[in-house]
Amino acid sequence: MPADSTATPPPGAGDAPRTAALARRAAAAFPDARLSAADTRPFPVVMARGLRDRIVDVDGREYLDFHLSSGALVLGHAHPDVLPALERQVAAGGNFGAMNEAAIDLAERIIAAVPSIDSVKFVVSGTEATLHAIRMARAYTGRDLIVRFEGAYHGHLDMVSLSNKLASLTAHDRDKKPSLRPIPDCPGIPRVIQELCLVASFNDADAIRRIFVDYGDRIACVIMEPFQRFIEPQPGFLDLVRRLTRAHGALLIFDEIVTGFRFGPGGAQEHYGVRPDLTTLGKIIGAGYPNGAIGGTAEIMNAVAGRNARTPVYMAGTFAGQAVAAAGGAATLDVLARPGAYDTLFALGERARGGLERAFSRRGVPGRVFGVGPLFHIFFADADVRDARDALAEDRTRRKRVWDALLRRGVHITGARGFVSLQHTVATVDDFVDRFDRALGDL
Repeated sequence: MPADSTATPPPGAGDAPRTAALARRAAAAFPDARLSAADTRPFPVVMARGLRDRIVDVDGREYLDFHLSSGALVLGHAHPDVLPALERQVAAGGNFGAMNEAAIDLAERIIAAVPSIDSVKFVVSGTEATLHAIRMARAYTGRDLIVRFEGAYHGHLDMVSLSNKLASLTAHDRDKKPSLRPIPDCPGIPRVIQELCLVASFNDADAIRRIFVDYGDRIACVIMEPFQRFIEPQPGFLDLVRRLTRAHGALLIFDEIVTGFRFGPGGAQEHYGVRPDLTTLGKIIGAGYPNGAIGGTAEIMNAVAGRNARTPVYMAGTFAGQAVAAAGGAATLDVLARPGAYDTLFALGERARGGLERAFSRRGVPGRVFGVGPLFHIFFADADVRDARDALAEDRTRRKRVWDALLRRGVHITGARGFVSLQHTVATVDDFVDRFDRALGDL
């Protein structure tokens, strides 16, 4: 595919008959013609296959893939050392609804890599991991309140679909400190659920201190992304939250569904040097298939989920620990454990961020590029971002125009966040930066 693909009509045009036909079927089958809320493409795209660092649609159009299934494919598509493990497990049996060797193998690799995890329980998704982690914290502490941070994403169960989306805030409200009471992200979340959640601003040390002064003996847990979406914790902030939870008998839950095995074998907790009580994992541990896990210290896991627990927290699921996802996850972690794997990922991520920053400067468009390791986030404003309200300064109209232009130029990326994989190359990253530069030029 040429570096500048704007001469090629976008999918859905007259020369994309399969896309057009499937788009009509999708519009009839799905109420919003989308698979999920993340599917915000400006014209229909129906993908057919992926290989290495790119993806191909049903009409044969090739896209550089920096979406990577929302970051789940840290090794890229059809990695030659993961594909055989998946094929062997499919042939042997995909799901037994019982203990299986693949699940044991994956559990052992997680425990060996993450120092805060002594044992794990598997579920099917990151959302389920969040649900069970909060329930386990409540069971262990005997308390009901949880604390979360504005702008963090922990899946879509009622308890955490709160104060993530802040776009509805007025300009006046954006300058205020967040209320302790959450803002529902969508209709259908009962008020009684909202009343069990307290909200703080990420990186606001005074706010989290005040919450523990006022509610400390009622708080079951703090749940947080140690690297929140694209916002780095300020020096000492994670340590402060760790000290406060310990002092008040609350548990600290790190949501590492995005950062787990991406920032290193031990995830963000290893990267920043702070150990939580419970950790939720997903994405990478499924190798592109549905998988999630909750891990924690032996004391907590045995108390609420162990065979000798007085009243264990109930966890069951038809697909929990299913063998295909586990086999793919174990093979993925084996590849990541090889010498130099993370060095390569970090170098590619740094190259992407540097190139994107230079494109902003060259085109005179206000913007910043944030990220750590193989993750980058493109922000359409020249501003520091310490919390979710700072992020509201972004020019979202300009961002949408650029993303639409990128898709037309053959880049598959959703929203502002992108990922590199071990099958990306320097040439692919540079090609993406060139297409981004040209998309900025379209403005």
